[in-house]
Amino acid sequence: MVATQEDLVSLSSIFSKIIKRGFGKGPETCYAVLRANRLYVYIGNFMTPSEEILTNKQEYNLVTKYRSTVITTLSEELLREASDILENSFETLYQDWNYHSNSGILLLVNNSFNPDVKIEDSFERKLFQLVRQVGSKFHKIPGELKVVKYTQNICAIESKGVMNPLDYLLVEKGKSELIFTNAREIKKGYYQHRELFEEMFNRTIEDLFMMWDPNRNRSYLIFIFNKGYTN
Repeated sequence: MVATQEDLVSLSSIFSKIIKRGFGKGPETCYAVLRANRLYVYIGNFMTPSEEILTNKQEYNLVTKYRSTVITTLSEELLREASDILENSFETLYQDWNYHSNSGILLLVNNSFNPDVKIEDSFERKLFQLVRQVGSKFHKIPGELKVVKYTQNICAIESKGVMNPLDYLLVEKGKSELIFTNAREIKKGYYQHRELFEEMFNRTIEDLFMMWDPNRNRSYLIFIFNKGYTN
């Protein structure tokens, strides 16, 4: 089955209702985009009063743990609804949130296949070189990089082999405070170097997300562009 725009609009509405039931408040905007084996669900203007208080006090680890826990609890239902409506067996759900821009993204993945995205070879080499150059300042250099989505609005890069022994130890010991802090600092590092990526993409970066999967030793780096060019 090829998903229609009507299917994606219906799914976005269902996701909004599930999130509202879980948090007591739903997002103002929620829309889904399907690309092969990955479903990207963009969420905007979504923050409960308690989260807003925590964010204003810069208690980012607390608000991240709260939201992550609720979404993880809802993940089975979200995956089931997406799989049923789109007839695509999504197995894994990732999430990331930017509280300063009150935005977030859910990424649902069917792990049974991983299609290629066709982009110009020389551009891909330069992009991967830049990702490794910037990323080496903050985390282990990935063993493998792959562009999994690239349009005028978004670029999503999958990295494999990104976990080091300390990362695994933090996960094993359940040190969520350190995990959240480390993930936030890595994402901040990429964002602080966004001008390098804007020059590469010839796009203004509106938002940036990072998601980590310790079980599969991979991560996703997602750039969201606005509609304008940088020059």
